[in-house]
Amino acid sequence: MSRILYFDCFSGIAGDMTCAALLSLTGAGKELRRALRGVPVDGYRVSAEAASSAGVAGTRFHVKLSSRKMTARNLPEIVSLLRRSSLPGRARSRAIACFGLLAEAEARVHGTKKDKVHFHEVGAVDAIVDIASACFLFGLVGASSAYCSSLPGGTGEAWSSHGKLPVPGPAALDLLTGAPWRLGEGDGEMVTPTGAALLRAFEVSFERPPEMAVKGVGVGLGHREIPGRPNLLRIVEGETPPGAGGRDRVLEIEANIDDMNPQRFELLMERSFAAGALDVAILPATMKKNRPGWVLRILCPEERLELVSAAVFSLSTAIGLRYHACDRLKLSRGVRVLATRYGRVRVKEATLPDGSVRAVPEYDDVKRIVRAGTATFEQVAMEVAAEWRK
Repeated sequence: MSRILYFDCFSGIAGDMTCAALLSLTGAGKELRRALRGVPVDGYRVSAEAASSAGVAGTRFHVKLSSRKMTARNLPEIVSLLRRSSLPGRARSRAIACFGLLAEAEARVHGTKKDKVHFHEVGAVDAIVDIASACFLFGLVGASSAYCSSLPGGTGEAWSSHGKLPVPGPAALDLLTGAPWRLGEGDGEMVTPTGAALLRAFEVSFERPPEMAVKGVGVGLGHREIPGRPNLLRIVEGETPPGAGGRDRVLEIEANIDDMNPQRFELLMERSFAAGALDVAILPATMKKNRPGWVLRILCPEERLELVSAAVFSLSTAIGLRYHACDRLKLSRGVRVLATRYGRVRVKEATLPDGSVRAVPEYDDVKRIVRAGTATFEQVAMEVAAEWRK
């Protein structure tokens, strides 16, 4: 089994909402306060309270400052501060990565260099505490992977140290380029730059999560009321059953070809894989006028459609392509390297739904041994099977 987290960004995401949801999920308030004592900033106090938004109960996270005066810090100063902290190593590196991502995004949207960016909102004590807290609590869960819903884009405008900005904010959009947005949904700013950077630092996937047994739900509440909806972020913790490698969505591209020298398929397959194809199949078929032909079938990620299509059009006689989305269900898989008397052999392992493991030697490694005249296919297979069972 593997543990996963699902970020349900019903009303977007912000740093304080992430901390609140993870606190609600883990109940690790004492552990968090102990960890924050190792971060070399002062002038604040953290607290969490049970509250509700539009009738939905959850947790609200507060960082109360002893002074409202903000200190502008640049990236090297924040990185130095975090490196001096006693946060767990992975939490510390995630927090540093989070600020690095923020600096890069701010630099791109404002046309400057990341080390020249002076953080005001995100460089303030409360934002440092938000990011350090979120990274610490995320690490406590120990999830092997994280998934995220689509994101509400919000409407109107938001205020920053630069003045009025459109919603979604330029930095948030830059950080989450490629993510699915529901633009125009929600009132005001729904996804803050800090929330966006945390999603990047947590390496969330926006693909559909695998089936899982829900083990816990954390509900984090924002600090403002949104007309007509609760202002909340849900984080769902679950465990996948043995063998559940997950689901994803790919495109299946097809073309019927009956007027091409079949020798060209070799280069077509090579270029298709180079363009990002996941699999290429060529199936015999009978075309119109009883012509012998082929059905070219390619699987590729959605973002590789243009590159793969360009390879097909340039290297085949196809003048049109069909494509549609396919959902895939995948077994959990991995690769082990076994030391055998014939040399090192990679073994591909797939975990079945009942928890048993199916193992297959990597053909290229077996072929290398057979070509060297060391053993036959059968001898290598028997040797690998014996080593694998040990």
